Amino acid sequence: MATAMSANVFFWIIPGQRTVMAQMKAGQPVDPVHGQRAKQRSVHNTYFTLPVLVAMLSNHYGWLYSGPNNWVTLVAIMLAGALIRHSFVARHQALVHGRRVPWEYAAVGTVVLLGMVVALKPAPSPVGAAAGVAVAGAQAQPVTFADVQAVMQQRCVMCHNAQVATKNVALHEPALVVAQAQNIYQQTVVLKAMPMNNSTQITEEERLLVKRWFEAGAPGPGR
Repeated sequence: MATAMSANVFFWIIPGQRTVMAQMKAGQPVDPVHGQRAKQRSVHNTYFTLPVLVAMLSNHYGWLYSGPNNWVTLVAIMLAGALIRHSFVARHQALVHGRRVPWEYAAVGTVVLLGMVVALKPAPSPVGAAAGVAVAGAQAQPVTFADVQAVMQQRCVMCHNAQVATKNVALHEPALVVAQAQNIYQQTVVLKAMPMNNSTQITEEERLLVKRWFEAGAPGPGR
């Protein structure tokens, strides 16, 4: 989307303006098609503004892209952003012509965003008797560093090692895992942003294991 916005400016809007100015300086009749194209592309960019900002920032928020229907999330947010942006465009036109400001577009866009909040809200944990017993049994067993290191080796080390330390984070040695305990907990348990797009298929049970390890003080090797 950002590439399309840039192309609209550099290949249509600016060249059209230069052509119009050259025609005016030469005393030639101005071809209105250049102004029409420039306005059209400017309108496109106007409605792209908010959606493209969200898309550019989305890599900081795992819930925007890590779900199975992430494309639906993107389309819904694009729609909401376009509706809200249209409300501001219509507001300026309404004020110029002395008409009522049509805030209903922004209201619909806000409702779409609230709907996405509800739809993306994590499902509650099962509270049945069998599930409760299983969770209680799992939590009764202490988590060792060896358990966590096994998860790191299988799910994380391929992108965080001595050769490929993505974002300057390496997890191939026990001391490094302990040193990065806060980041590991934040990215894999709280945000669920890592592994990126869950490319290594980490399970919820493994995330729970990391959570219990961190909450127990992130013990190191031998504990």
